[in-house]
Amino acid sequence: MGTQKKVAIIGVGLLGGSLALALKKKNVTVVGWNHRVSSRKKAARLLKVEPTFEKAVQDADVVVLCSHSSTVLPFLLHLNHMLKPDTLILDVSSIKGKIVEIAEQIKGLENHFVPCHPMAGKEKSGADFADAGLYKERYIFITPLKKNPLALVQRAVKFWASLGAKPVLMDAKTHDKNVALTSHLPHLLASAFVQLYGNQEKRSKNIRMAVGSGFKDFTRIAGSNPSMWSDILEMNSKEVLAFLTAYRKQLAGLEKQLKRGHKSFWMKFFEKGRSLREKIQ
Repeated sequence: MGTQKKVAIIGVGLLGGSLALALKKKNVTVVGWNHRVSSRKKAARLLKVEPTFEKAVQDADVVVLCSHSSTVLPFLLHLNHMLKPDTLILDVSSIKGKIVEIAEQIKGLENHFVPCHPMAGKEKSGADFADAGLYKERYIFITPLKKNPLALVQRAVKFWASLGAKPVLMDAKTHDKNVALTSHLPHLLASAFVQLYGNQEKRSKNIRMAVGSGFKDFTRIAGSNPSMWSDILEMNSKEVLAFLTAYRKQLAGLEKQLKRGHKSFWMKFFEKGRSLREKIQ
């Protein structure tokens, strides 16, 4: 961790708690803070929890914002007036476009804040599910501000690399478009599918016996944090809507094929799907 002797984690849930466990193996002081008292009690099992936000970030070499996406910008505005000259600020928000856009308008913030998004997580949320190895071998997208000093970006890269992660530089717009398809839309669809199942369950109680591993795998992420995903879908609605529209067109085409009942089409359809899936590691 080099000269980074104190790391403050704001929002000690799954991501923040996992980060705390990983950092505790390094020669650094790790402190945390959560907005809710109940969350601070859970976080205290993992690291030292400060009573106030101000106390947590005081004299910190690195501040990592691990709270929900909608809280990042308010925290940045607050932090900008209480930092050491060389404090590095990172975040883990799944949305980068709006955060980068507004952060670039906050004077002086480019000397501290480097936006990040770890492609790491679980369907379960909260500090109780923290995992010291959560970031290992996971991609960390770093979407720098236009005026970020190169040295500051390099510090962000080294921070994540020291935890065994794989940092990748990417512009915010490309990032938001990519994750809209690979993360945000799947969460939306999984929740919608579970609700479709729920409606059918009211009519047919024995449908529960027909729930197999395929259904559970497909809908696993529907168990994710509702508050977090409400923020994400609101902040990245434009990109998600574009892929949802494309997906609806695909479904319309499948409806037509189901009415025709051509086996040859389905053979090609499932072969293509299997081939593409096998290429994804």
